[in-house]
Amino acid sequence: MQVYKVGVPEIAISPLTSKLKGALNLGPTLWLVPGGSNIPLVVAVMTSLSAELTDNLIIGLTDERFGPYNHPDSNWTQLRAAGFDPKRAQIIETLKAGVDSSLESAVLSYNSELDTILDEVSAAIGLFGMGADGHIAGILPNSPATNETSYTTVTGYNATPFNRITISFSAIRRLNSVFLIAMGETKRAQIERLITQEAPLNEQPAQIIKQVSEAYLYNDQLGGK
Repeated sequence: MQVYKVGVPEIAISPLTSKLKGALNLGPTLWLVPGGSNIPLVVAVMTSLSAELTDNLIIGLTDERFGPYNHPDSNWTQLRAAGFDPKRAQIIETLKAGVDSSLESAVLSYNSELDTILDEVSAAIGLFGMGADGHIAGILPNSPATNETSYTTVTGYNATPFNRITISFSAIRRLNSVFLIAMGETKRAQIERLITQEAPLNEQPAQIIKQVSEAYLYNDQLGGK
């Protein structure tokens, strides 16, 4: 894991864009994107990609808040509201328009699609944030998503305030590169733990990025050790 201390998260845009462009020039590429505070980064990176390059791009979410299609708390809804333009990329939506599905059926559908795509693409790149509790994607500490007995690509569970659909630890291990953006004093303790300790995944799910061959941590609290 390479660690960079930066003043603003936008510094990560250039290296992430370069990584995506390099992969897209070689073949079909999956880009898994988050919601939350990293939405502006997703929009900025997407803006910098030419329409021609996006012919090779497939975009999915790292996690989603379950509910009706296009509900206001949906990560996809918030991405669109922020000006996200996929251009010619293929979008894998976690919640389907015109489909009134249960949490279980939505998980099964996204799991099937994403599992197939991970097998077929030439590269898979993930962009993540980290919560002040050390969670990554929708994998909250000590939640059912930290149970790896099934090794599925996508999992879902009941939580407060939102029921979650999230990629799993198993899926993250299948990525070629991950970028983790963690900013703010409230995350300092978790950033320090991530850099200096080997904590159990159920306690600090963000530790999973250390199991990916290329992992980059951008934060405003601590430099590399």
